[in-house]
Amino acid sequence: MNNLIEKAIDLLKKGEIIAAPTDTVYGLLADATNDVAVKKVFGLKKRPLTKPLIVLVDSIEMANEIATFSEDSEQFAKKVWLIEKRPVTLIFKAKNISKLITGGGNTVAIRLPNKQFCLDLIKGIKKPIVAPSANISNHPTAISAEMVKNDFGDKIPLIIDEGICQTSPSTIIDLTGARPLVIR
Repeated sequence: MNNLIEKAIDLLKKGEIIAAPTDTVYGLLADATNDVAVKKVFGLKKRPLTKPLIVLVDSIEMANEIATFSEDSEQFAKKVWLIEKRPVTLIFKAKNISKLITGGGNTVAIRLPNKQFCLDLIKGIKKPIVAPSANISNHPTAISAEMVKNDFGDKIPLIIDEGICQTSPSTIIDLTGARPLVIR
Protein backbone atom coordinates (compact mmCIF):
# COMPACT_ATOMS: atom_id res chain seq x y z
CA MET A 1 0.00 0.00 0.00
CA ASN A 2 1.42 3.39 -0.90
CA ASN A 3 1.98 6.18 1.62
CA LEU A 4 -0.87 8.34 0.33
CA ILE A 5 -3.44 5.60 0.83
CA GLU A 6 -1.98 4.79 4.27
CA LYS A 7 -2.18 8.46 5.27
CA ALA A 8 -5.77 8.74 4.00
CA ILE A 9 -6.83 5.56 5.85
CA ASP A 10 -5.17 6.80 9.04
CA LEU A 11 -6.99 10.14 8.83
CA LEU A 12 -10.36 8.44 8.20
CA LYS A 13 -9.82 6.10 11.15
CA LYS A 14 -9.14 9.17 13.33
CA GLY A 15 -12.48 10.72 12.32
CA GLU A 16 -11.01 13.24 9.89
CA ILE A 17 -12.40 14.22 6.51
CA ILE A 18 -10.39 14.01 3.31
CA ALA A 19 -11.19 15.17 -0.20
CA ALA A 20 -10.48 13.00 -3.22
CA PRO A 21 -11.84 12.22 -6.65
CA THR A 22 -14.40 9.44 -6.59
CA ASP A 23 -15.62 7.63 -9.69
CA THR A 24 -17.64 10.76 -10.47
CA VAL A 25 -16.48 14.08 -8.95
CA TYR A 26 -14.34 15.16 -5.99
CA GLY A 27 -15.93 14.07 -2.73
CA LEU A 28 -15.63 14.80 0.96
CA LEU A 29 -14.87 11.38 2.39
CA ALA A 30 -15.44 10.30 6.00
CA ASP A 31 -16.14 7.14 7.98
CA ALA A 32 -19.89 6.57 7.61
CA THR A 33 -20.04 4.87 11.03
CA ASN A 34 -18.54 7.85 12.88
CA ASP A 35 -21.29 10.40 13.68
CA VAL A 36 -18.72 13.03 14.72
CA ALA A 37 -17.01 12.77 11.33
CA VAL A 38 -20.35 12.79 9.50
CA LYS A 39 -21.39 15.95 11.40
CA LYS A 40 -18.09 17.56 10.31
CA VAL A 41 -19.04 16.85 6.69
CA PHE A 42 -22.40 18.59 7.14
CA GLY A 43 -20.69 21.53 8.85
CA LEU A 44 -18.02 21.95 6.20
CA LYS A 45 -20.51 21.76 3.36
CA LYS A 46 -23.00 24.01 5.19
CA ARG A 47 -25.49 21.31 4.28
CA PRO A 48 -28.85 20.98 6.06
CA LEU A 49 -28.97 17.91 8.33
CA THR A 50 -32.19 16.91 6.57
CA LYS A 51 -30.37 16.32 3.27
CA PRO A 52 -29.05 12.72 3.08
CA LEU A 53 -25.49 11.77 2.17
CA ILE A 54 -24.33 9.21 -0.39
CA VAL A 55 -22.48 6.22 1.05
CA LEU A 56 -19.73 4.32 -0.81
CA VAL A 57 -19.25 0.61 -0.18
CA ASP A 58 -16.72 -1.92 -1.47
CA SER A 59 -19.12 -4.81 -2.10
CA ILE A 60 -22.72 -5.94 -2.34
CA GLU A 61 -22.16 -7.63 1.03
CA MET A 62 -21.21 -4.30 2.66
CA ALA A 63 -24.24 -2.64 1.08
CA ASN A 64 -26.42 -5.41 2.53
CA GLU A 65 -25.18 -4.49 6.01
CA ILE A 66 -26.71 -1.01 5.77
CA ALA A 67 -29.63 -1.51 3.38
CA THR A 68 -32.49 -3.90 2.81
CA PHE A 69 -32.38 -5.50 -0.64
CA SER A 70 -35.18 -7.29 -2.40
CA GLU A 71 -34.15 -10.05 -4.79
CA ASP A 72 -34.86 -7.71 -7.73
CA SER A 73 -32.96 -4.75 -6.26
CA GLU A 74 -29.95 -6.94 -5.51
CA GLN A 75 -29.91 -8.22 -9.10
CA PHE A 76 -30.21 -4.65 -10.37
CA ALA A 77 -27.32 -3.53 -8.14
CA LYS A 78 -25.13 -6.40 -9.31
CA LYS A 79 -25.91 -5.54 -12.94
CA VAL A 80 -25.08 -1.81 -12.74
CA TRP A 81 -22.22 -2.02 -10.21
CA LEU A 82 -20.47 -5.31 -11.00
CA ILE A 83 -21.24 -6.06 -14.64
CA GLU A 84 -21.72 -2.63 -16.26
CA LYS A 85 -19.51 -0.84 -13.68
CA ARG A 86 -21.58 2.35 -13.98
CA PRO A 87 -21.45 5.23 -11.47
CA VAL A 88 -25.00 4.73 -10.29
CA THR A 89 -26.19 5.54 -6.79
CA LEU A 90 -29.06 3.33 -5.67
CA ILE A 91 -31.57 4.14 -2.94
CA PHE A 92 -32.67 1.32 -0.64
CA LYS A 93 -34.53 1.02 2.66
CA ALA A 94 -31.95 1.79 5.37
CA LYS A 95 -30.88 -0.47 8.22
CA ASN A 96 -28.02 -0.29 10.71
CA ILE A 97 -26.97 3.21 9.66
CA SER A 98 -27.02 6.56 11.39
CA LYS A 99 -30.07 8.77 10.88
CA LEU A 100 -27.58 11.57 10.20
CA ILE A 101 -26.67 9.92 6.91
CA THR A 102 -30.28 9.33 5.93
CA GLY A 103 -31.29 12.90 6.74
CA GLY A 104 -33.66 11.45 9.34
CA GLY A 105 -35.42 9.34 6.71
CA ASN A 106 -35.69 5.60 6.24
CA THR A 107 -33.70 5.23 3.02
CA VAL A 108 -29.99 5.23 2.19
CA ALA A 109 -28.24 6.14 -1.06
CA ILE A 110 -25.39 3.74 -1.86
CA ARG A 111 -22.80 3.45 -4.63
CA LEU A 112 -20.11 0.87 -5.26
CA PRO A 113 -17.46 3.03 -6.92
CA ASN A 114 -15.43 1.93 -9.89
CA LYS A 115 -12.33 3.69 -8.57
CA GLN A 116 -9.57 1.66 -6.98
CA PHE A 117 -8.46 4.44 -4.61
CA CYS A 118 -11.95 4.65 -3.07
CA LEU A 119 -12.20 0.88 -2.82
CA ASP A 120 -8.77 0.76 -1.13
CA LEU A 121 -9.93 3.35 1.43
CA ILE A 122 -13.08 1.41 2.24
CA LYS A 123 -11.16 -1.86 2.51
CA GLY A 124 -8.53 -0.09 4.64
CA ILE A 125 -10.98 1.16 7.26
CA LYS A 126 -13.28 -1.86 6.82
CA LYS A 127 -16.31 0.42 6.86
CA PRO A 128 -18.45 2.33 4.36
CA ILE A 129 -17.62 5.99 3.75
CA VAL A 130 -19.82 8.99 3.10
CA ALA A 131 -18.90 10.80 -0.10
CA PRO A 132 -20.95 13.90 -0.89
CA SER A 133 -19.48 16.24 -3.48
CA ALA A 134 -16.55 18.31 -2.16
CA ASN A 135 -18.16 21.72 -2.38
CA ILE A 136 -20.08 24.05 -0.13
CA SER A 137 -23.80 23.51 -0.65
CA ASN A 138 -25.10 25.48 -3.63
CA HIS A 139 -21.56 26.09 -4.96
CA PRO A 140 -20.51 24.46 -8.26
CA THR A 141 -19.66 20.75 -7.99
CA ALA A 142 -15.93 20.29 -7.46
CA ILE A 143 -14.26 18.64 -10.45
CA SER A 144 -10.71 19.57 -9.41
CA ALA A 145 -8.59 19.81 -6.27
CA GLU A 146 -8.31 23.55 -6.92
CA MET A 147 -12.09 23.92 -6.62
CA VAL A 148 -12.00 21.98 -3.34
CA LYS A 149 -9.22 24.27 -2.03
CA ASN A 150 -11.21 27.34 -3.08
CA ASP A 151 -14.22 26.21 -1.01
CA PHE A 152 -12.44 24.76 2.03
CA GLY A 153 -8.89 26.14 2.17
CA ASP A 154 -6.98 24.40 4.95
CA LYS A 155 -10.07 23.00 6.73
CA ILE A 156 -9.39 19.55 5.23
CA PRO A 157 -6.14 17.81 6.27
CA LEU A 158 -5.72 15.94 2.96
CA ILE A 159 -6.84 16.77 -0.57
CA ILE A 160 -5.86 14.19 -3.17
CA ASP A 161 -5.16 15.93 -6.48
CA GLU A 162 -5.76 13.77 -9.53
CA GLY A 163 -6.46 16.61 -11.94
CA ILE A 164 -9.83 17.32 -13.52
CA CYS A 165 -12.65 14.80 -13.19
CA GLN A 166 -14.07 14.01 -16.61
CA THR A 167 -17.41 12.77 -15.32
CA SER A 168 -20.49 14.26 -13.71
CA PRO A 169 -22.36 13.42 -10.51
CA SER A 170 -23.82 9.92 -10.43
CA THR A 171 -27.22 8.92 -11.67
CA ILE A 172 -29.49 8.25 -8.67
CA ILE A 173 -32.15 5.54 -8.88
CA ASP A 174 -34.67 4.86 -6.11
CA LEU A 175 -35.29 1.12 -5.73
CA THR A 176 -37.66 1.36 -2.76
CA GLY A 177 -40.87 1.40 -4.78
CA ALA A 178 -42.58 -1.09 -7.05
CA ARG A 179 -40.46 0.10 -10.00
CA PRO A 180 -37.04 1.80 -10.23
CA LEU A 181 -37.37 5.60 -10.27
CA VAL A 182 -34.63 7.83 -11.67
CA ILE A 183 -34.13 10.77 -9.27
CA ARG A 184 -31.15 12.41 -11.01
